[in-house]
Amino acid sequence: MTAADRLIAVAEGEIGYLEKKSNKNLDSKTANAGSGNYTKYNRDMRAWAKSAGINNQWCQNFVDWCFVVAFGKEDAKKLIYVFTNYTPTGSNAFKKRGRYIKRGQGKPKPKRGDVIYFYSKSKGRIGHVGIVYKVSGNTVYTIEGNTSGASSLVTNGGGVRKKSYSMSSTYIDGYGSVDYAALGTSGDEGIAPTDALKNGDEGADVKAMQEGLIRLGFDCGRWGADSDFGDYTELALRDFQKRFGLTVTGVYGKDDKAMMDKALQALDKPVAEPGYVYITGGNCYVRLGPGVEYEAIGVAYEGAKWPYTGIMYENGWLKIDWKGKEGWVSPKYARLVE
Repeated sequence: MTAADRLIAVAEGEIGYLEKKSNKNLDSKTANAGSGNYTKYNRDMRAWAKSAGINNQWCQNFVDWCFVVAFGKEDAKKLIYVFTNYTPTGSNAFKKRGRYIKRGQGKPKPKRGDVIYFYSKSKGRIGHVGIVYKVSGNTVYTIEGNTSGASSLVTNGGGVRKKSYSMSSTYIDGYGSVDYAALGTSGDEGIAPTDALKNGDEGADVKAMQEGLIRLGFDCGRWGADSDFGDYTELALRDFQKRFGLTVTGVYGKDDKAMMDKALQALDKPVAEPGYVYITGGNCYVRLGPGVEYEAIGVAYEGAKWPYTGIMYENGWLKIDWKGKEGWVSPKYARLVE
């Protein structure tokens, strides 16, 4: 996996996300959808870099977020130079370093993993941004936040989408040429360890990974732990990486294995007190009802235990006594000890 592949994997994992009408359900792709410009990208970039308002237009926040999730805050800044909510500021950062490719000015051509900037006639300036995931012939293919599926340029469309344009399109202002060599790799060299597991691999190591994912509540598809690293296994691994705060790559490396071993050890810890729900799969929300669509009323921390009320919903959610109130926790994060 190259550095650009790592970035694209994060961006592709967000396709289908819709902005929210209010500051709720920000982590869900489709719940609470609306036109209020509330997104997890704004929330997180505001927390990580103070570079966003909670309901700003969010195309630049999406791009910055993908770089931070893929590489971490420090390395992301080596690549895009600045975290900002304002697309002209983002493009100017590349221009100041001589790494901006103006449309129609020949070589170098944009490449996979570059940042594409669009000119908005209505705004009279660069007004939209995305990530290049492929260049083929005279067509550039992109992943953009705050756009729609329309073939034209859409600068406030409300979703994360894949799109494509002719490289001569007047929608395009230019490209930020990302210097992946700043990470100590040319961008054409693998950044995952050579013993990492990836889609297409087979064998006992794959089976062991699948068994761990399944024990932790992740779905590897109808065939389960079949020793074949396919698409369902990759989706399960990405969900695991996201929940446990790892870089979401879909590739199983040494950091992922270390975290899985730790999580499995937590599941195997002996407990003696009956009638409790133990939080073993990481910190989780306590909700008013048995599902993620219900409002969160608090956070149950890993290693804590809460009295079990004796009620398990049909989807496996457990009802607990939450500080004298009724609350529900997901079975993905909790273990019942009767």
